[in-house]
Amino acid sequence: MTKKTRVNIATAVAGFLGAGICMLVLSGVGAVAGDRQSSMAPIVVDRAESATLPELMAKLSGERLVFVGETHTAYGDHLLQLDVLREMAAQPGKLAVGVEWIQARFQPVIDDYLAGRIDESAFLRNTEYFDRWRFDYRLYRPIIEFARAGNIPIVALNASRELTDAVKDVGIGGLTGELAEEAPDDYDFDNTDYENQLKQMFAMHPAASEDEEGFDRFLQVQLTWDEKMAERVAEYLDAGDDHRMLVLAGKGHVSGRNGIPKRVTRRTGIRGVTIATFNPSARLFNTADYMILANDESLPPAGLMRVFLDETEEGVFIRDFSPDSPAEKAGVKKNDRIARIDGQPIRYFVDVKLQMLDKRPGDEIEVEMVRESLIMGDQSVVTRFKLGGEQSRHHAG
Repeated sequence: MTKKTRVNIATAVAGFLGAGICMLVLSGVGAVAGDRQSSMAPIVVDRAESATLPELMAKLSGERLVFVGETHTAYGDHLLQLDVLREMAAQPGKLAVGVEWIQARFQPVIDDYLAGRIDESAFLRNTEYFDRWRFDYRLYRPIIEFARAGNIPIVALNASRELTDAVKDVGIGGLTGELAEEAPDDYDFDNTDYENQLKQMFAMHPAASEDEEGFDRFLQVQLTWDEKMAERVAEYLDAGDDHRMLVLAGKGHVSGRNGIPKRVTRRTGIRGVTIATFNPSARLFNTADYMILANDESLPPAGLMRVFLDETEEGVFIRDFSPDSPAEKAGVKKNDRIARIDGQPIRYFVDVKLQMLDKRPGDEIEVEMVRESLIMGDQSVVTRFKLGGEQSRHHAG
């Protein structure tokens, strides 16, 4: 397929699911998705017509493509995704999970982890997860571990940061070399509903105003994300008639079908179905074939040192403290270099993230710092303290 564009580019849930989830089947979704207003018409829920998740998934057993949208920080959304995965894994077909969370260039790393050739630490380090995605890995770990245990392939869908940064800088038409090869083979700029939805999002930025050139690049970046993910989905589905995929991506890429879904359909002819939780505070994204009403869920609070860190060539340094920092109370000082946490060497920021991943408020840790002194030279300082905590927060994603 040749590179082309269609215009000139010169310029959940855990307890609720088990008890019977209330599910909406919206026959008017097409009209809602095409609405160019930022609000939706009221939705009426007929409890007599609601279904449990297993009932819905039985109905969808013949579907080759299912999308479940997420707000990235919403634990309930990820619990829903996990339950949909469990249901689909029990159905016929060669199932794979397509995920936005990992960029496509790291597919070999995912394959190595699923095959048991590397451990979780190497997987997170080598995909640069904490630098490129950054959301609490505990949100995604159960999904990845279920797929790993069940020998279910995971397909990395997302465009690389290098590619989207280049599109932002020079536009799609300015790409060269490896980045031009990495870019999607085909872009569709003709979806006015998609463009209008992005204009609403772009207008939320303080400096947006009348910045048409800025919006054009914003549109190209968003299209690069959606077209790349759609291309990856299509490649898997085209590999065999028995191939099925569960796509897990942000609601902005799934809602209204204008992001990934329609672009997969353009490539494969497969429509697929979309599923998402209903969020009254994010009505722009409440457009899916099946809306789920579910309990709000939160991750258990993470154990926190309450410090701000800087990474340099020399290592990881304490830049500052947030209020009520247990580290500061224990004698840690600004500009200390973290040498070890619980005996494990710390060289990079990712080392800190890996050591803190499963810590809880109240857990005690031992931190060894290197403190520079003009008189005494570098000194090793060891302290122990109990971690603080803060409840996970939701934000749009």
